[in-house]
Amino acid sequence: MPEKIAEVIESSTRQFVAEVYRETDPPAFGTWVRVPHDRGITLFGLVSHVEIRSLEPNRQARALGKTLEELRREYPQIPDLLTTTFRAQVIAYADADGQVRQTLPPHPAGVHDFVFPGTPDDVEQLGRPFDFLRTLVSSPDPSVPVDDLLVAVLSNLHTAHGRALSRLLDDDHERLQSILRRIG
Repeated sequence: MPEKIAEVIESSTRQFVAEVYRETDPPAFGTWVRVPHDRGITLFGLVSHVEIRSLEPNRQARALGKTLEELRREYPQIPDLLTTTFRAQVIAYADADGQVRQTLPPHPAGVHDFVFPGTPDDVEQLGRPFDFLRTLVSSPDPSVPVDDLLVAVLSNLHTAHGRALSRLLDDDHERLQSILRRIG
């Protein structure tokens, strides 16, 4: 299993927020992440929002007019003043027997559970039968442009999977064409 990249800091059965470890790059928008749960299940989520901000809520980062190299040399403390978090929509889970279910899990991720990037095997298991696409289309996170998330997800699955999306959006051909144009 890949190394952990983050830790859950907020959680519900529908989504979780995780803080990325400093030495780790955040996962990309639309990629899969996994959270092993102490109840024997593994939650799978799609990254739907990534944010870098000041660690202190009342202190905003300021423009300094320096290159990244100059910042590292002259202000080495800056990384300690920032935090990176991401939100993932929970789309599926694997039960204790390893059976993947493309539905919401019975329990949310625990606060302080570790988050790992999705593996190629995870992505393959989660690709079909595409029930997660229905969840994304019919119950989207209201703060995320769902079509953009669909584009990112389908791009990350390495094949267009247009037929599954076509069935979901069969009455909205313009929307389907817009999504498919952005994939390729």
